[in-house]
Amino acid sequence: MRARIREKREVARGTLEVVFACDEPFTFKAGQFFTLVLPNPPYTDERGSRRYFSIANPPGRKGIITIVTRMRDSAFKRSLREMPTGSEVEIGKIAGKLVLPDDRSRPIVMIAGGIGISPFMSMIRHVNDETLDYRITLFYSNRNLESAAYLDELKQMPIRLIVTMDGDPEWAGEKRTIDAQFVRDYLPDRGECSFMVAGPPGMSDSLLDALMDAGVEKENVKVERFAGY
Repeated sequence: MRARIREKREVARGTLEVVFACDEPFTFKAGQFFTLVLPNPPYTDERGSRRYFSIANPPGRKGIITIVTRMRDSAFKRSLREMPTGSEVEIGKIAGKLVLPDDRSRPIVMIAGGIGISPFMSMIRHVNDETLDYRITLFYSNRNLESAAYLDELKQMPIRLIVTMDGDPEWAGEKRTIDAQFVRDYLPDRGECSFMVAGPPGMSDSLLDALMDAGVEKENVKVERFAGY
């Protein structure tokens, strides 16, 4: 499916949001990801011009796909940063199982590390836009306040928001790493919750271990690992 870059903006330090306008109708579920191909990128390397990105906008905002990505000095990232508004891209297959459950009776706990906030933004925006009766707690971990994308928006959402900054001495709130004790402290009812985890592979794996140590059953956890693309 062809699409064009509609707009770009920085949503946190070193973090770029890109909105693509799509030429064909399409559908997706909040939380899914897709393949992005840059047909004629200004820079190339051995990794090629294809990457996977979670969709950050909700399904109800028709005709667009929004991504948010940490900017690195790779050929793909430099190309994406420098390509002007109107540049054509290819949108590939939309897939992914990290989506809102049909059953709304269990509270949902979302745990995001850094750029792992992307699929949760899609879900939370969808819940807000459609006034859905999910009960959501979001644990959002970042190094510091400047790197926390969408934090002001999240503060206005109908969720329980727990933010931790483990590398910001000026942050007055929670500073701990999310571990088993962190989960026990904030979720006395954790055995009744469904969990979703998204972040870098190492962080996602350690969070899964922490949830198991806190007594959460593995079948109640879905994990999405962001490999850095």
